[in-house]
Amino acid sequence: MAKGALVGFQALVENARDLVYVLDAEGVIRYASPNVRQVLGYDPEGYTRETLYALDFVHPEDRAYAEAALEDLLRHPGKTREFRLRLLDAWGRVRKVRVWGRNLLEDPAVRGIVINVHDETELEEERAWLKSVLEALPGVVYQARVEEGQDPAYAPLVFAAPRQAREVLGYPAEALLEDPAFFFSKVHPEDRPRLEEAVRRAVAEPGKVQLATYRFLHGKKGAYVWLRDTVVYDPKTRLLTGYTYDVSEEVTRERALKESEALFRTLAETAPALILLWQAEDPKDPTSARLAFANREALRLTGYTLEELQAKPIWEFVHPQDREVVRAWGLARLKGEAPPTRYTFRVLTKEGQVRWLDYSAARVEVQGRPAVLGVGLDITEAKERERTLEAFAQVALALRQSENLKEMMESALDAALRIAEAGAGALLLYEGDPPRLTEEAARGFIRRLPGAPRLEEKSLTGLALKGQVVLSPDLKNDPRLREAARPHIPEGWAGLAHPLLAGKSPVGVLLLAWPGGRLPTPPELERIQVLAETIGNAVRRAQLQEKLAKRVAHLEALRQVDQAILASMDLAPSLEILLDKLFLLPLDAAAFFLYAPREKTLRLAAHRGFRTPAPPQTLLLGQGHVGRAALTGEKVAVDDLRREPGSHPEFTREEGLLAERAYPLLARGRLLGVLAAFTRRPWDLTEEDEAFLETLVWQSALALDSLKVLQDLQKSQRELEAAYELTLWGWAKAVELRDQETAGHTERVTALTLRLAKALGVPEEDLDDLRRGAILHDVGKIAIPDRILLKPEPLTEEEWAVMKLHPVYAYEWLSGIPFLKKALEVPYAHHERWDGSGYPRGLKGLEIPLSARIFAVADVYDALTSDRPYRKAWPKEKALAYIREEAGKQFDPEVVEAFLKLMAEEA
Repeated sequence: MAKGALVGFQALVENARDLVYVLDAEGVIRYASPNVRQVLGYDPEGYTRETLYALDFVHPEDRAYAEAALEDLLRHPGKTREFRLRLLDAWGRVRKVRVWGRNLLEDPAVRGIVINVHDETELEEERAWLKSVLEALPGVVYQARVEEGQDPAYAPLVFAAPRQAREVLGYPAEALLEDPAFFFSKVHPEDRPRLEEAVRRAVAEPGKVQLATYRFLHGKKGAYVWLRDTVVYDPKTRLLTGYTYDVSEEVTRERALKESEALFRTLAETAPALILLWQAEDPKDPTSARLAFANREALRLTGYTLEELQAKPIWEFVHPQDREVVRAWGLARLKGEAPPTRYTFRVLTKEGQVRWLDYSAARVEVQGRPAVLGVGLDITEAKERERTLEAFAQVALALRQSENLKEMMESALDAALRIAEAGAGALLLYEGDPPRLTEEAARGFIRRLPGAPRLEEKSLTGLALKGQVVLSPDLKNDPRLREAARPHIPEGWAGLAHPLLAGKSPVGVLLLAWPGGRLPTPPELERIQVLAETIGNAVRRAQLQEKLAKRVAHLEALRQVDQAILASMDLAPSLEILLDKLFLLPLDAAAFFLYAPREKTLRLAAHRGFRTPAPPQTLLLGQGHVGRAALTGEKVAVDDLRREPGSHPEFTREEGLLAERAYPLLARGRLLGVLAAFTRRPWDLTEEDEAFLETLVWQSALALDSLKVLQDLQKSQRELEAAYELTLWGWAKAVELRDQETAGHTERVTALTLRLAKALGVPEEDLDDLRRGAILHDVGKIAIPDRILLKPEPLTEEEWAVMKLHPVYAYEWLSGIPFLKKALEVPYAHHERWDGSGYPRGLKGLEIPLSARIFAVADVYDALTSDRPYRKAWPKEKALAYIREEAGKQFDPEVVEAFLKLMAEEA
């Protein structure tokens, strides 16, 4: 009979591989995770029946090492230690494991040493074992791949155990693999929809094991047999994995359970577990579910009499948050479906306490009617410890996955609401100068509560910041509640304000609220305390990280401003960059006013953040807050512009500005302007932000002063360059006055040379030197005697020798002037020829500077097309033909080609 009952209480397979133990200071096991049975083969509840020492399971050769590890954990409370050693499982096999331990004996929520064990036995050994298990299993292991949009029940199989398919189903595996519908065609018509639904539900609920029991037409026996499928779906691989095994004998035994009811009652009354048997008058009506039997332990645990338990539907004693799931699974089981056979849920005792049950259930027949037999172990204490650890892990994970403080608070609050099962909540951070509470995350009705203008010491949050855990069974009528918040709180809600501490320093408050006036139980309060401590420490770390990031951003901003000041020769871009960096601070608007010394006024130069098109354009010295800062040379701080609106009250009101700081921009004792910064809320910059703002003020003054100096230098440079230009043209005019035949030639040939240079792609920065060279191309003729320069007859050979010296004279006179060094290429080399027959140096080809090659073409063309005393000007066509003919002789061919193209375009 006991063996038959065990079939009815079959437990779900535990899938996790990591094991969790909790030990006391002596190494005695106080908790073992349920998957110990799966991984090591030991009874996970064994520690509840006898004293078990963790070291007894260690390989003898590693015993001394394990003892030393335990001593190390005891010496270092709160520290995590990692070890590697060997264990012996229930079958005597050696398991190589990796162990993490943490001494939480002083933690009131745990009071033990938490040990996490990870099996690292060779993967190939595990695969070999798995293969042997698959081959040894009596049932059929199969897998099907479910494609998008495909009916999971008829997904094609990719694997089916061959031997077991023939034995359990009576058909070869090939028949199942070839036709997806073959299997369901052999299922009993009455059971087929239920089996199809179980398969579809497995895909709809990935990772959740689905069970289905049905009748199947055996291929060899020619009769129906009872089969049961365990099905689970993995969405990552799209694989539906199932295990089919024959339960014909089990079904027979379940039916025989009716005949064993009397013996069962005897066993049930002596069992240390809660045992229940219930039926429904109408399976379609959940309210008809009534208790038929409850053992003494059930009555003791719940505090109810049997009559009281039978007076209401069985679901009424289940915790409201678990009720719907327990009812759905119970009714499904009663209908012959296969929901999970083992699960945990909460029940409410007669005194209103919450107790956790590790519950197993099975469908049985009682007096010819289906019933559900359930057995539950009271695991409240272990569950509370487990939930505390889970709460810590969930919040820690949420905090680790967040990238910034705001996101961290949102994730932490969601985790806290889920763990505490609260309907509303908020996380408030305590910061600023003066300190205040700011809402970082809120859910439920708390999101609608108005912000507090100041922190009241006797309020719920004020008391929490003093380190108190404040409970309120009726929030709406609590005298400690702010009156402004009272209208927004619904009736019947209870609440809690828990301090967030980093060490002993308050960093904020966690607010939680529950409907129905429910307050957290002591175990729940312990979990909330763990949550609050975890969040508080994370907040402090995040605040320090954000502070460091802000300092780095400020330093980078100052570096960029320095670069802008050095790189920019214009005031407007520099002011825009300064405004960009100003708005790294929590400012709402800012404006730069520049001082005009002659008019004694301040003129708006740049602004940002104003809602109207622009703030006042001009202010007088002493006018308003900005004018007063300029007049006194000191910062002007106004915390309430509603009382002191300044020189333009209407503008201040329209903008909604509340606070202002006006900083004079001074450099070397001179007033350069004023920076005005505004907020539309109370001025709340931290000391660090204030220091950064004043540094930007100093840099703004430096930028203005540097630009003023630079503009003065540029003006002086332009004046000096203009003087140089006038001097050069003076020399050119002096040459023209001596040689009347070249009058106007210099202007024309200079302009033509520049056009040709641009056509050839000469860089813009080289054109000034080329222009100066063109102006000075004949300056050397000043040294030529009048008898030669002005001689109307042809020159003698000796006279030509003197005339050819004018490029040398130009070079000797001007080579000592750095300003004209590059320009000398034209006066010195414009009479050189491409074929090397020119003068004064006989340069050839690319030895001749490009500027001289360009100028030579323009010079000859202008000379040919201009009148001379000894001839008339040539027609342009004739001159162009001559230039073309001299390409490669007198002129650079590429320059000639560009010149002819330019002339054609200009024509």
